[in-house]
Amino acid sequence: MKPILTALRERSILLVLLICVLMLSGCMQQELPSRDYHTTVDEQDIAIAFPAGTRSEGTITSARGRYRFSYAADGTLTIVYPNEAIYTRKTVNGGTAAFLGLEDSAEELGYIEGFSLAWAIEAAAKIDSGSTKAVSPALSLLLLVVGALFVWKPETVWWLERGWLFKHAEASEMALTVYRGVGFIIILIGVISFFA
Repeated sequence: MKPILTALRERSILLVLLICVLMLSGCMQQELPSRDYHTTVDEQDIAIAFPAGTRSEGTITSARGRYRFSYAADGTLTIVYPNEAIYTRKTVNGGTAAFLGLEDSAEELGYIEGFSLAWAIEAAAKIDSGSTKAVSPALSLLLLVVGALFVWKPETVWWLERGWLFKHAEASEMALTVYRGVGFIIILIGVISFFA
């Protein structure tokens, strides 16, 4: 009875440590840096600037003035033109509803159409969306450690998984080989996730 309790206690401690490491690795926050994107839209050169920490608001600077934009929580994009006219765009049931509060068209006033600006904003935000690291280094390190345990101590891993259930049980060579193989795969995933 005592070996079973010891095994359960060891297994519980490992489980608690694993949960703590996973929770801490999920807390990693990377602030997005301030970025400027330069492009040409409707034959006008523009610079789209996102302030540090966000891709949901910013400014657009062109030769004809400065635009401000922001996304609301419901996905509505609002662009404020240099003359304070407001372009609003929202996706509803798969379609796009847009409104520009100008009596004249944007082109007649020398401004860029709202649809073109919205397209440029979305393209600029997508360019930078892949630059933050998707996997925490702590999780990659955990995978490497667990994989190493599987490779160099497959008996311990087998015992923690199955051996404690039976008296005088020993792992077969086939089981140990499978655990080592799984360990190499876990190490490979850890290395890939570290550099991803």
